[in-house]
Amino acid sequence: MPTAGIVAEYNPFHTGHQFQLTETKKRFDSTVIVMSGHAVQRGGPASFSKWVRAEAAVKMGADLVLELPAIWASAPAERFAAGAVHILAGTGIVEAISCGSESGDGDSLEKAARELAEAEKSPLLLSLLKEGRTYAAAREETVRRLCGETAAALLREPNNILALEYLKAIQQENAAGQNLSFYTVKRLGAGHDSPETAGGTASASKLRQMLQEGEDWEAFIPEAIRPLFAEALQRGEAGTDPRLLDRAVLYELLRTPPDKLRTLPDISEGLENRFLKAAETARSVEELLTQVKTKRYTLARLRRILWNLVLQNRRELTGSLPPYIRVLAFQEGTGEKLLREMGRKSSLPVYTSMAALKRDFPEIAEIEQNATRLFGLCCPQPVFISEYPRLRPIKTAL
Repeated sequence: MPTAGIVAEYNPFHTGHQFQLTETKKRFDSTVIVMSGHAVQRGGPASFSKWVRAEAAVKMGADLVLELPAIWASAPAERFAAGAVHILAGTGIVEAISCGSESGDGDSLEKAARELAEAEKSPLLLSLLKEGRTYAAAREETVRRLCGETAAALLREPNNILALEYLKAIQQENAAGQNLSFYTVKRLGAGHDSPETAGGTASASKLRQMLQEGEDWEAFIPEAIRPLFAEALQRGEAGTDPRLLDRAVLYELLRTPPDKLRTLPDISEGLENRFLKAAETARSVEELLTQVKTKRYTLARLRRILWNLVLQNRRELTGSLPPYIRVLAFQEGTGEKLLREMGRKSSLPVYTSMAALKRDFPEIAEIEQNATRLFGLCCPQPVFISEYPRLRPIKTAL
């Protein structure tokens, strides 16, 4: 029973995700998704709850949905990919990682991933960083000089970049004794973060924008799961607005001493002082970020730093790999079989209960609950953990 693993946010699940999942299921008998929970990679809360998104994935054909904990979900591409692939490898049942890419050429991506791994060890990269370039720009230039334009071009497309990080993570897992392969589906229609719709598809960021602006966005959501998202919106448990946290974020920043700020992921080179100086006059998080941003520091990196501050995340935690597997949802029948098989083969402990997770991994569980608290406070109508009705796996039949 060949099984593929897919890394996703599904924020929200749209027709492009449906295409990738459908194409993957043509090649593999079953699929295991590892999905960001209430914290997402851009640095902030998901737009829809993890329970709604997990149920949507199962209704669209995923057999099993696992959670990517907030520590790794709120991280740059390399740590995001490493955490997700480690969970999929740890299941003991996933044989391949499937992802979408602009390239669609698995062989080229695998070759480029090997070249990228070598280029990242080059002193040229450090030299370019010292010139004040962002890590992404310095890395692309390093690859261009050492490996050629073809490999460098792959680093200009967001899904290709993630695919290369998945491949690097696969290489690391295989070096540790795993036997994972790689499969990619060429992305069609609207590009990642594209402001335009194309071919009946829209990017997740475009859909979130349409949702915020009250535009009709349901045409880009598979019909079978539109009611899930519509019901979440009616309950006020979706369409999060991170700006609702602005004053709390600014207060938390002002009350945090520099030495503690330096323990946050991705803080370096005195960046904590830039944050603290800007916080003295900024009236919003966006105004703060405008003051802190330089050519060296991207907005995404700065947003993640603030998000990790309110999550109470620490750099030491991000240097590790996920130590457990948490189940969010599963398909009745096929998913149950995978769960039983995973119970026999997994190299990581498997959890369905937050209480058990808090007992065994209290700090990680607290960060996870912080992500859920922050998600609830960013909803149009605040939702609190004690009131949230779905802190449990969801069993859903097609």
